[in-house]
This record gives sequence, C-alpha cells and structure tokens, in this order.
Amino acid sequence: MSVQRVAMAAGLGAATVGALSGVLLLGPLGATLLLLTVFGIVWPLAAVIRYVVEDSPEYTPWVVAGFAATGVLALPGLVRLVALGAFGLAALLAGAVVFTLIDLAVPDRAPRPSRRQRRIRRLTEEQLLEDEALIASLKCPLTTTELCEVWIETAGQLAQGADFRDRQAVAEVRRICLDEFERRNPEGFHRWLDAGAPPNPTTYLLGR
Repeated sequence: MSVQRVAMAAGLGAATVGALSGVLLLGPLGATLLLLTVFGIVWPLAAVIRYVVEDSPEYTPWVVAGFAATGVLALPGLVRLVALGAFGLAALLAGAVVFTLIDLAVPDRAPRPSRRQRRIRRLTEEQLLEDEALIASLKCPLTTTELCEVWIETAGQLAQGADFRDRQAVAEVRRICLDEFERRNPEGFHRWLDAGAPPNPTTYLLGR
C-alpha cells in the first residue's frame, strides 16, 4: 500500500470524527441545513467541470459534492476537538487509526479508467465494429474479378504504409480473398502460389 493511500485513509478517519463533532456542535437540524447548502452549491459546479474537462476526474459530481459538504461540516468539529486538547487529539488519532486499519483490510482494486480512456476504448470498439461490417460485406458473393481487384487494392494499401488497425482489417480481407481464390479455382490458385504469388492474380485465376 502506498503512503498516499494511507494518508488519505487517515485523513478520512479524522474528517469523519470531525464531522460527527460538527453534528454535535451544530445540532442535527443545523448540520443538515449546512450539508444541503454546500451540496447544492458544489454539485452543479462539479458537474460543469466534469463536462468541460476532457480528462475528467475519477469521482462523480455526487461524490465530490458529498466530500465537500462533509469537509465543511467537519471544519467546526475539528476546531472544537483541537480546542479540547488531549481528549480531542486522541479522538482524531483514533479515527485515523481505525480508518487506516479498515483500508488495510480492503484488497487493492484496479484503478478506474479516466473519462478520456473510456472514450478511447469506446471509439476503438466502434472502429472494430466498422471493420467487422466491412469484412462481413466482403463475404457476399463477389465475382472472382472483383476479388482480384480487392486483392490488388489492398496490396497497394500495404505498400503505401498503414497503421496497426488498418493492417489488421487488410489482413482479414486478404485472408477472405485467399479462401475464395482457393475455393473457386484450386488449380489456378496453386499455380499462382507456385509463381510466387505476384500482386495481380487475375491471369492465374481467370485465365484458361
């Protein structure tokens, strides 16, 4: 466990004790009004920031507003505990220790991807679906001449250079072409392979 995580757990424990002290200081009604007021102010601001910023923070506006409201409530409670002296400091220390022990007992979780990472993943999935649709369209009964034209065109794309995603799509398209070549004209297909598989297979697959 990192030092930062331990510090966060200890701070959360101390803040919780301070919030409870704040409830005792302000009373249930006063604490509730304070929480609702701060929550109503912070939540829309956090929502706007999350919408505007591309790489949005991990926490949702609800969580941010809840933390802010609790922090404001904990502030007068912390001041009162510090003013109490040793007893108040002991209560804060106890809260920090308890939350740290609880955090130590919880197994580590994988970090939640940011908004930008989720957007990239979604775009990648959409691109894969587009590639699958393109590949599925090639499985329709094209003529051998059209398949040869596709083979020649994809060879030109590979020669000009393509990124990883395009190379994957082109490789799948050419695999389909090879399967169709062999299925439709096995003899011409093997003559084409024996000749070194030149870029234009039309002569071997359509010739006499």
